[in-house]
Amino acid sequence: MKNFLSNFWSWLTNKKDQYDITDPEEFSEDEYKKWIQQTKQQHEEDLKARKNRDVEFIWCLVGNIVGDHPVGESKEIKRGTKHFSSGTKVYCFPPQWGDGYEKIYVIGRPRQSSRFIKVVISSNLVTNWRIQQVFKPRIKKEMIKNNGWDETDESRERVLELLNSILKNRGEHSHIA
Repeated sequence: MKNFLSNFWSWLTNKKDQYDITDPEEFSEDEYKKWIQQTKQQHEEDLKARKNRDVEFIWCLVGNIVGDHPVGESKEIKRGTKHFSSGTKVYCFPPQWGDGYEKIYVIGRPRQSSRFIKVVISSNLVTNWRIQQVFKPRIKKEMIKNNGWDETDESRERVLELLNSILKNRGEHSHIA
């Protein structure tokens, strides 16, 4: 089993290391199960530590829901979105899938409610893009729990890079250094 995993890892990482499959040194089934259990436990502990850490703030890409915009084939003019009123502040997660940030995962306060919700919306429905330090406990918790932004300089740089890319694609210019 050990040799199989080593060969598979070499193939996966495109390394040229090859291991002798006939090598008699292999994991017993019990050792393998123990190794899997330890690896899984360590991964769960790492995730728990990430989710439970207490941070003062997070860096976040923020925007507002657009006002009037055409919807559907008949280009009927609507205000806001199904979930959010126009002008609602939304906190945007990092890119979740490879669609060029056309659909985005956001947290915001929906129409007629004071609780935050998480939904996927079109990035065309968000305007006034900016970077902010977010101190709201609910937003911080959800971002960290769902592999979103955090307080690190690396996260800030990623937010700035994404912000500049969005503004460039829309023909706007960033005033942020």
